[in-house]
Amino acid sequence: SLEVMKMKKSKSPKTFFISICLINFLFISFLQSQNIIDAFLIGNNTTTLRGTQEDGLRTPRDLDFHKDADRQNELWVINESNMGGLGGSTVTYYNAGQDSQWAEYRKDSWSGHFMHTASAIAISENSTFANTLDCQDANNNASGLFSGLTLWDSDTSIYARVHQNDGMLGSHIDMIHQSPFSEGIASAGGNVYWLFDGYHNAICKYDFGVPHETGGDDHSDGSVWRHSDVAVDRVPGLSSHMEIDTVSGWLYIADTGNERILRMDPNSGQFAQNLNPYGEPLALYWRMSGTDWNIVADTDLIYPTGLDIYDNRLLVSDFANGDIIIYDITQDPVVELGRIETGLSNEIMGLKVSPEGAIWFVCTNANELYQITITPILMGDLNGDGINNLMDVLLCVQFVMGISELEEDELNRADVNYDGVIDIFDVLLIVDLVLD
Repeated sequence: SLEVMKMKKSKSPKTFFISICLINFLFISFLQSQNIIDAFLIGNNTTTLRGTQEDGLRTPRDLDFHKDADRQNELWVINESNMGGLGGSTVTYYNAGQDSQWAEYRKDSWSGHFMHTASAIAISENSTFANTLDCQDANNNASGLFSGLTLWDSDTSIYARVHQNDGMLGSHIDMIHQSPFSEGIASAGGNVYWLFDGYHNAICKYDFGVPHETGGDDHSDGSVWRHSDVAVDRVPGLSSHMEIDTVSGWLYIADTGNERILRMDPNSGQFAQNLNPYGEPLALYWRMSGTDWNIVADTDLIYPTGLDIYDNRLLVSDFANGDIIIYDITQDPVVELGRIETGLSNEIMGLKVSPEGAIWFVCTNANELYQITITPILMGDLNGDGINNLMDVLLCVQFVMGISELEEDELNRADVNYDGVIDIFDVLLIVDLVLD
């Protein structure tokens, strides 16, 4: 008995000393931070229906949050169609996700042309927004190719309010018609947008320059750069969304028809050829070559459509099975972290992460808008007493050292850095929570 006690005493200080040295070393060399998007993979999520056909949703295909700090709770959804007649429409959700949420449906009187089969929307930080057109010709000419990208002012006193019944062309403020069957869009700031050109199987950069007068038709200062090296393929009727990662500068693209995700350096490429603009004069129309691009993901994807980037995480929705796939884009190659299985097959067309980190998406056939939030739990509170304290640290240390086990709910609260593994990094983060 005495011998056993001596063994325990001699082992404990040694184990404690090694643990402290390891903790100190790891604390100095590396400390992982929490990522709210990773928390969705734990499974403690709540999915809430936030919008329906009663709000005016009619084949919704994309959504975006307003970039103005005073309007960041405005969620704009773009419809392929409307409540009657030709052209797309929008539903704006004010105070999105809050108890005071309300919706406003709008359709410009000229949306039959400027939102013809609207497929995607992006809002710029200058409060303009643009939409793509999933059609061959916005004037419905069977042999025409007059379709592309339309620019609007999000000022609610202008959009779908001015020039609705006079000789002007509605409330649009610019349009360039060089990309039939355009399926995706990303704002590059100002009046510059990137576009998924389904007709030319390319990614194009559109610069509207200075917008013409509201309802005008002078597009002559517009410029287009077609990056043909980035070969993409559309799927008829599906959007192919895009987004710029503000950290790396890469443009990420849902290449739906090729069942993969691409990224390209938007600052790469050289002039290769002057192109003749179709049906309108432009300041510049170039074909580019030598664009730097690569494949990000091409495994277990069927019809990737929705795409967004938030806090070094790439989120992609698959239209075929309803999965929302989360990737870590800080690693090279990019790593798939996991999937949110919504079970909504043949529905999710576009997704967007809100400023506070909730996931929103639209179901195009059901005419619905959903929000996914994380069910609140106090991370690091292993014993569930409502506070972070030394007992939580001890429980985590004992689990990491193999001394004791944790229940499923305790494991969820212990994974403070949301990497799916309970290890010394979680111990360090719990210590940090206690010290705070």
